[in-house]
Amino acid sequence: MIPAPFAYHRPQSLREAIGLLAEHGEDARVVAGGHSLIPMMKLRLAKPERLVDLQDLSELRGIRSDPGTLIIGAMTTQHELIGSELLATRCPIIRETALVIADPQIRYCGTLGGNLANGDPGNDMPAVMLALGATYRVQGRQGEREIPARDFYRGVYSTALLDGEILTSIHIPTLTDWYGWAYEKQKRKVGDYATAAAAVILAMVGGVCAAAARSR
Repeated sequence: MIPAPFAYHRPQSLREAIGLLAEHGEDARVVAGGHSLIPMMKLRLAKPERLVDLQDLSELRGIRSDPGTLIIGAMTTQHELIGSELLATRCPIIRETALVIADPQIRYCGTLGGNLANGDPGNDMPAVMLALGATYRVQGRQGEREIPARDFYRGVYSTALLDGEILTSIHIPTLTDWYGWAYEKQKRKVGDYATAAAAVILAMVGGVCAAAARSR
């Protein structure tokens, strides 16, 4: 199907994007890679009157390490997650999960923030972030705040994001060498959305499980 008519905005800064959302309110929706929102628009399950495209916001891209924390910009693509040596060394479960998302063409455009922010139960990364104990940083007209991943998801396509807020970065506690991890998904075919999925993080000390976290 063809989406309903909409106006298109491509802001050049986070401040401009937040301003557009504040100006147009419920009529505007943020789009990152578009792989969750655009199919819903084609089915007329979503009919935003305006799209605010975040593609030009370089300030929301990148992967870096602070003491005890990995920080990933929300507009970082799945392809960039796969190619990151920092993630391969410090948090391999993110790279391993990105590798089973859709196909290479989609991973070049699909973003981590887009995978997380919609509350889509078929997406892969939310389960991983829940198991990792990640925190999401969001920003809106009223300022910036942090939301633990376990408090962010409230139901199918329902999250703790307030109107006009944008997910800007993801903060992940650094895993130590004695942690193990796994992410597994059941799907109808290669590259499909997950029918069921689970992420597990285990801490083993002296052959004994000292801590465990899972999400599905």
